Amino acid sequence: MENIRTVRQVRRKTEQATRYGRNTAQPFKKRTARTGGNGFLNHQFKPFWLFNGNSERAEAEYFRSLENLCKHYDLLMPDVTGLEFPQNVYRSWQITAERINAIDKKLDCIILKDENHTATLATITQYDTGYHLYYIPVKPLWNWSTNPKYKTVTEVMLSIFAYLYQVVEIPLYTEPDSYVGQQYSYMEDMINEKMFEDDEDKEFKDFQMGELFTLQNSGIHLRRLMEEKYRVENMEDIVLNYANTEEHDNELAVLAIEFVQLYKAYPKRSYLDSIRPDLCYPEVEERIYAEQYVSFYWSGYDSLIESVYEMINCHFQEMGVTDEPIDVKLFDSPNIETTERFGFENRLFPLINRLSEFLDNYDDYTTPTNDKEIEQ
Repeated sequence: MENIRTVRQVRRKTEQATRYGRNTAQPFKKRTARTGGNGFLNHQFKPFWLFNGNSERAEAEYFRSLENLCKHYDLLMPDVTGLEFPQNVYRSWQITAERINAIDKKLDCIILKDENHTATLATITQYDTGYHLYYIPVKPLWNWSTNPKYKTVTEVMLSIFAYLYQVVEIPLYTEPDSYVGQQYSYMEDMINEKMFEDDEDKEFKDFQMGELFTLQNSGIHLRRLMEEKYRVENMEDIVLNYANTEEHDNELAVLAIEFVQLYKAYPKRSYLDSIRPDLCYPEVEERIYAEQYVSFYWSGYDSLIESVYEMINCHFQEMGVTDEPIDVKLFDSPNIETTERFGFENRLFPLINRLSEFLDNYDDYTTPTNDKEIEQ
């Protein structure tokens, strides 16, 4: 347990590298189309100097949003008298951005452009994922699903997995473009290419190939179950029926109820909805995508995982930017919404950690007869 937890926390921001090393995974070329295609006048403001649209509209819209922002944060309007467009926009933004950052170091002030806005001020805040790998093991669920004794537990866990897969959109390693699935494929290639000197090495190779076969076929089967719509639709009934039985596991019941509450509070929310690479260092191509550090995987206790983690860590250490959730507050209106910042993320990511830790207790391949049995 301790070793796995240590590995999960080695991901960190590093200086940007210029190329990949051998046998490291490549970032996705295609992203899941979850967020809007909003353009962005970045913090260096270079695109604005080439602005060739309706300058009067852009200037008027910008200064309206500036007035709204200054009122909201009780700031003085920057004095840019004597400056022409777009210098007046750039200078007033520069002053305001510094003042906003002085109020809250986590806030950045930017200018947004999209289908409805030409040049509107906004503040953005980036959620801190803690540089963890939010990986959920599926092996314990597979083991439960093959034993009739654990039918009730299987149904509860499948409803949680189905919600995370269908609604939250956490990828499963058997999907064609799965980042974790790519690592398993690399492992298979490496094992097949390796030269083995004695029978013991050959036996270990066969053991690892057997695990790769099992994880692939088990994942394909579980994916079909996780895609079934009724598991999400009936999630609350399944969980409450389990929680109300006399013989239930308290930890699982509480965890499952909290997932139900999260789903009811955010019935259509995906963890990708607030990922906005267009707002944070959009010019950087070598970045850690959210789909790479949030995923279902096979097991944290098999003969493959240490090598898989090593490949992932080597890849991530070459990246200069991590895509993390972004909170965007537009100042296109004097009536600024005061919604909770990262309400969904503050509940989701701790729940994923707790779920993974719970499953880890039933995921130790080194103990074929696990003494700890889950209550029905």
